[in-house]
Amino acid sequence: MNLNRVVYFFFAGLVCFWLPSAGADTLTVDVSSTVGKPLDYSVVFLEPLSLSADLADQAPPKAVIAQEQSLFIPAISVLQTGTQVEFPNLDTVRHHVYSFSEAKTFDIKLYLGRAPSSELFDRPGVVALGCNIHDAMIAWVVVVDTPYFAIADNNGRVSMDVPAGDYRLKVWDRRQLGGTEQERVVTVAGAQSLTLSVDASAFDPYTEVTGRSVGSVQARQ
Repeated sequence: MNLNRVVYFFFAGLVCFWLPSAGADTLTVDVSSTVGKPLDYSVVFLEPLSLSADLADQAPPKAVIAQEQSLFIPAISVLQTGTQVEFPNLDTVRHHVYSFSEAKTFDIKLYLGRAPSSELFDRPGVVALGCNIHDAMIAWVVVVDTPYFAIADNNGRVSMDVPAGDYRLKVWDRRQLGGTEQERVVTVAGAQSLTLSVDASAFDPYTEVTGRSVGSVQARQ
C-alpha cells in the first residue's frame, strides 16, 4: 500500500474527521432497516444549520480511490465538496474509470499506474463509479457539504465528535429504496445516541454485481 493510500484512508476510513475535536460532543448513530436489520457501511453526515467562518475556511485533504485486483478500494467513500481524488491503477491490466452521475461526470480512459489527472469532486451528491472494461467493478462516492461525516461499521453504527449545535442529520445507504437520503434535524448537546430507520431492500447491489461483500473490500484499506 503506497503512502498516498495510507494518507487517504487515515482521513476517509470508517470514521473520517479532519477538523480538531476540541470542545466536541460524541454523537452515536445506529442505522437499521425498517425491519430492524443493521445497515452496514451506511454513510452518515451532519450538515450544520449555521455555518461558522472557521468551518467555511477549512480545505479538505486529497483522496485516493485505488483499483486493485479489479476492485475499487474502498468500495464506498465519503468526501467533502472540493476534494481532489486520484485513481491509481495498481493492477497489471488497464482500467477505464468513469462516472455518468449528475454530481460528477468524468472519463479516464485506459491506463496503468497513476491516472493522467486527478478529479475534482465539487458538487454534493452520490457518484457511482464503474470501469468500462470490467463490468463487475463498481463503487460509490458520497460527496457532502460538511466536514462531519462517517461510514458505519459492520453493525450499522457510527460515533463522531462534533461541536454542540443544530444539524441536519442525513444517511445514505446503497440498498436504500427510492435512492433519496434519509434525514432529520438534531440538536447536539452532550454525548447522545440516536437510531435511524431507512427504507432499505435486503438486496445488496454490490454483492450482486461483484460477488463480494462491501465489508471484505473496505477491510483492505
